[in-house]
This record gives sequence, structure tokens and C-alpha cells, in this order.
Amino acid sequence: MPNQLAKSKRRQSLAEHEAVLAALAEIARCENTTVMALLRQATRELIRRRATVPAQAETLRSIVSRMAPQMPARFQTAAKAARFKRTQREFDRVLLELGLASPLAIQERNSLVPSHHAVRVLEFDSAHAAVAV
Repeated sequence: MPNQLAKSKRRQSLAEHEAVLAALAEIARCENTTVMALLRQATRELIRRRATVPAQAETLRSIVSRMAPQMPARFQTAAKAARFKRTQREFDRVLLELGLASPLAIQERNSLVPSHHAVRVLEFDSAHAAVAV
């Protein structure tokens, strides 16, 4: 019967997990933060590193893009529109932070007008003209 704790095994003992978590808890205490905040920070750093590999970046981008907030066909209230916009901004910020999208790609995705079209403002002067007295 093979040794269950042999080095070739990927299984880790409960003592090993407890030791790692105890060290993490001490680091969190010293930095006046939470263990969860440190775990989030490490996870985001891991994703950022993996996003530098083109093949992995594309896979990660496709998985994360499924989590993007979906705009409804119609907003019931102004508050719901504001809530959607805030959620969209938060999602865009995460994409930038994780290195999964460039600012230009986010602008292109969120814009009503494609970037290769010039934006034209019609009748701007009449809408903002001062009323003659």
C-alpha cells in the first residue's frame, strides 16, 4: 500500500492548510486588514499574471465577459438606470484592473457610436443660444 503522504501525491494534510491559514491570519493582523482581503488581492494578482499569456487571456476574457451586466430593453426608473450604469462602471474597472481589457476596448464596447465614426452634434448653437431681449 503506497504512503498517502508521499511527495508524489498532490494531497495536502489538514495541518499544512492550518499552518498556511495561521500565517495568513498573522499577516492580516499585522497589516490591519482581513484574511479575505489578502485572499482577494492574491487572487487578482494571479489573474493579472495569467492574463499576460495570450491564450489564457482570451479564455479568461470570454469567461469574465459572460458576467457583464446586461442592459434591459427599458429602464423602469431613473434609479434603475443609475444602478445599471454604476454596475457597468464597476465591471469595467475590474476588467482594467485584471488586465483583461484595454481602455479602448471598453470604450468601444460601451459606446453607441463606433470609434471610426465622427461624432456630430446637430443644432448645438440653437439649443444653447442666449435668448435675445
